[in-house]
Parts: sequence; structure tokens; C-alpha cells
Amino acid sequence: MERERIYFYFFLVLVLFFIFSALLMLLPFAVPILWAIVIGIVLYPLHSYIEKLVRNRTLSALLMSLIVFLFIIVPFSVVSVLVFQQLMDATQKLMIYLQSHSYQELLSSLKHSSLTREYMERFAPVLEFVQKEEFRQVIAESLNKLLKFLGDKLGQLAFIAGRNVFYVFVFLITFFFILRDGPGILRRIERLIPMDHEDLESVMGTMYRTILAVVYGSVGTALLQSVFAFIAYSIAGIKFSLLWSVLTFFAAFIPPFGASAIWVPLAVYSFFEIGTWQAIFLGVWGLLVISSMDNLVRPLIIKKGVRIPYVVLFFATIGGLLKFGFIGLFLGPIIFTTLFALFKIYERRILSQDT
Repeated sequence: MERERIYFYFFLVLVLFFIFSALLMLLPFAVPILWAIVIGIVLYPLHSYIEKLVRNRTLSALLMSLIVFLFIIVPFSVVSVLVFQQLMDATQKLMIYLQSHSYQELLSSLKHSSLTREYMERFAPVLEFVQKEEFRQVIAESLNKLLKFLGDKLGQLAFIAGRNVFYVFVFLITFFFILRDGPGILRRIERLIPMDHEDLESVMGTMYRTILAVVYGSVGTALLQSVFAFIAYSIAGIKFSLLWSVLTFFAAFIPPFGASAIWVPLAVYSFFEIGTWQAIFLGVWGLLVISSMDNLVRPLIIKKGVRIPYVVLFFATIGGLLKFGFIGLFLGPIIFTTLFALFKIYERRILSQDT
């Protein structure tokens, strides 16, 4: 009996050691692997449908990998290149403007404007500080840091491009095998987990519903907001509209303002620099179309799949985003919803037996 116990603990330590070693080796590829798992789960129903048509799981997984490459990776890469070009162009024009204009000229024009004269008088102490030499030094140091940061990124461009190409390869390989061998791997994992079948299904179902809710509720809504924002920016005649729409996409994940943190300042800018009707159009479109999705579409979809208090969902989403990057939008809610599911199992299986 003692020998069996020693063998059990030795075997357990050995397994944990090799699991830890395997995770360390997979850690550099964690981001593309996690994305492959998420996209594979979301698109698995489409893979099943194609499999019924072609009657071959390998061919279906190969076709799905090709579809993802053509309709997700290629458009995303093209948009990334165009956004990077617009970012460089916008930065160059900003530097030229700052070199040819002083902020004193801008303050002087605001003081003489009938629209802003009253507000500028209220902030007279702030304006006095802005015109001091200390503020000029702060501005100069900030611009130097910005230029250094952009220069470092440009120097790393070849490395970043090569790394991303490799990540795409890892993503496609993982995505293919998840679709082809996913059900078998999942059944094997279920056999290794010492949990009741009903409880295990509850946990797996919770994770699955959470992923779908985040994809359709957060990512899908933010994508729609960025598309509608791009249409509005283009109609209003705002320069670098693609760059602003991408910033709108990322801002949509950051409460409390969300996408309005981008389109509201652009509407104000349009009023002073482009035209009145453009500003009115952008304000009405942003309020009724872009930001309405934050208040109507997103909560409705997420609450259907994620059954946890909204405040917990808020901290799970933002905390995951800050800790793990963009993939944290999925990891944060998954961790908390799974934890809530485990609490329910604990209450039902353990606490109920003690009473």
C-alpha cells in the first residue's frame, strides 16, 4: 500500500514536471495558438457543414484553413499595411506642422475666435503656464521621445514582419489540426479529467458560450462600429479615415466612452476645420449608429452567453486586455465564467452533502 502511494506521487510529480516543461516550450507560440483555438471554436460549425459536403475531415480542415487565410489573414494584413502607411504619413505631417507653426500661434487664433474667446479667458492661468519656457521644454522632450520611439519601431520593422509571418504559419498549422483532430483531443482530455460527466459538460459549455459571446458581442460589435465609422469619416472628408476607424475599433473595448472617444473629437474637429454639416452628420451618425451598438447590441449578445454580473464582466474584460493583450478579451471572461461554473459545482456536489 505504501509502495503504491509512493508510486502515485512520483508519477504525479513526473507528469506535472513534463507538463510544465511542455508549457514553457509552447509559451513563445502562446498567442497564435490561443487565437487558433478561439477561431477554431467559432468556425467549427462551418467546418462541420463543409465536412458533410466533401465527406472528408482532412479536406474540410484544409479548405477552412484556406478560407481563413483568404478572408481573415489577407484582409487583416492589407489593412495593417495601409494603416501603418497612414500612421507614418500622419506623423510626418504632424512633425512638419509643429516645425512650421508654434503653439503660440494656435493659442492666439483661439483667443481671437468668437467661438472660443470666452472659454480661453476662463483658462487664463493655464495659458500663462503654457507660454512659459518650462512648458516648451516639456513639449520638446515629448516630441524627441516620440521620434525615438517611432525610429526604434522602424528599425525593428523587418524583425516584426518576419515574426508575424511565422506567427501566421503557427496559427494556420494549429487551426488545421484543431479542426481535424479537435473532437478526438477533446474526448481524450475529458477522459483524463476526474470529474463527473455532467459537471464537465457544464464547464466546457460555459467556456464555449463565453467565447461565442465575446466574439459576437465584443469583437463583432467593435468591427461593425469601425466599419460604420470608416463610412462616416470618409463622407465627412476626414483625412486618414482608415487609421481613425482602426482606432475606433480599439477604443470600442475601453469603457466608459468606447468608440465615442474617437468620433466625438473628430466631430468637434470637423466643426472648426471642415464644415458645419459634416460635423452635424458625424455627430448624429456617431450617436445613432456607432455608439448605439454599445448600449443595445453588445450587452444583449454578451448577456445571453455570459451569465455573470456585469461589473464582474467589466473587470474580467478590461483586466484580461491589460494583462494578456488583445487575446485577454477572451481569456478574462473565460476565467471568470469558468470560476463561477466551478463554484456552482462545488455548491451542488460538496456543500449540499454536508447539510
